[in-house]
Amino acid sequence: MNYEEAVVYLLDIPRFAEKSGLDNLKGLLEELGNPHKTGMAIHVAGTNGKGSVCAFLASILSCAGYRVGMFTSPHLVKINERFRIQDTMIGNEEFLQSFQRVMEAVRTGEKRGYRHPSFFEFLFLMAACWFEKQKPDYIIYETGLGGRLDATNVLEPCLTVLTAIGMDHMEYLGEHLEEIAGEKAGIMKKDTPCVYLRQADASSKVIEERGKDLGIDLIPVENKKIRIDETREEYIDFSYLSQYDSKYPATGKPITYRIKTSAIYQVENAALAIEAGAWLLAYTCPKKADWKVNKESADKSALVYNDISAFIRKGIYQMHWQGRMEELEPGIYVDGAHNEPAIRAFCRTLTSIYRDKKIILLFAVARDKRYNEMIRILCETVSYERIIVTTIEGDRETPVEKVAEQFRQYTSAPVVTEQSVGQALKLARSCLKENSRVFCVGSLYLVGHLKKLKEE
Repeated sequence: MNYEEAVVYLLDIPRFAEKSGLDNLKGLLEELGNPHKTGMAIHVAGTNGKGSVCAFLASILSCAGYRVGMFTSPHLVKINERFRIQDTMIGNEEFLQSFQRVMEAVRTGEKRGYRHPSFFEFLFLMAACWFEKQKPDYIIYETGLGGRLDATNVLEPCLTVLTAIGMDHMEYLGEHLEEIAGEKAGIMKKDTPCVYLRQADASSKVIEERGKDLGIDLIPVENKKIRIDETREEYIDFSYLSQYDSKYPATGKPITYRIKTSAIYQVENAALAIEAGAWLLAYTCPKKADWKVNKESADKSALVYNDISAFIRKGIYQMHWQGRMEELEPGIYVDGAHNEPAIRAFCRTLTSIYRDKKIILLFAVARDKRYNEMIRILCETVSYERIIVTTIEGDRETPVEKVAEQFRQYTSAPVVTEQSVGQALKLARSCLKENSRVFCVGSLYLVGHLKKLKEE
């Protein structure tokens, strides 16, 4: 089997295999020699912002001189995107080798009564095998769905991170925020600190109660401690006082950071990575034992503190994560917002940074999303010059006219439909003028399709 055939096989797994469960997965990992125990794992869960937090944190650790692996989902254009060391995704040959190793273990496991893993479980097994071979210092794993029952929850991490939690995937995680938060908080482990976003809702209470039950250190990120200093299309400057900074006697004041994006929501994702990065660099530091800070002592070396602070600022500034308010071409942006909380965050960016621009919206959505609510939020928050509705291909496709009618209920702006994403992009380009901007939103599948069109 070659690389292309392996990819076809993987994409076909949902047709014949469902989630097999953690016990089944542990059995397959045993067949493989438990490769998931390689390196120091960081486990990230949440509704929105997981991939961005992973990328920010990987950038911080890389700037500090560490070799960092990252397993994320979904991919936008090529499946290899899910597996990375530093900024480089896995090569086709290494991908095939990892696939073959897992396939061999699956075939052996099936003879012993183990079930074939699901698509995501198979990819996680491949990632574990690849990282075992690559031997990075840190490996950042993003959950696929939920947390408690997610394939990645076989990990024994040194740190867990919980990003923003909101209403999404309710058919799997529960109809109430407390249920969803409980599933996400299922990644929290005894003796493992947890960095989390403290939200003004029931989700934080669930996290804090679980943290108390486990007796672990909880490191909250609170929006009230974040101050946005300047916003531009090219960057955002903000100030934040981390727990690490607040404990350093010579400083004790907010540090200023710059992120190279116009996405306001990335500020809180950066803050989560700042807290996580500071904890990791201060208290773990593989291969750099001289950096370790004694938790019991307030006597921190100024050299160590200044080094860590500089690495974090540089890492935050250098991070790039595709598909999140990414400029596809001049004046045309793609954003992966695909649920209600993410749409609200997207709208906040438009009303904060692009309020003097004429907005053209290109929208597509998966049929299993609560897109009526997404559309209502979009229309009640922002005024549009024009709305172009297109669709994503496949079994999650939503009829464009049905979506367009939802828009017409909430806006007087012209709403047009284009079945072809390529034609929708051409129409958006034709509408673009000096004082206007195009924003493509509603689905990561739409973002992936648009990026693929640009590469062709």
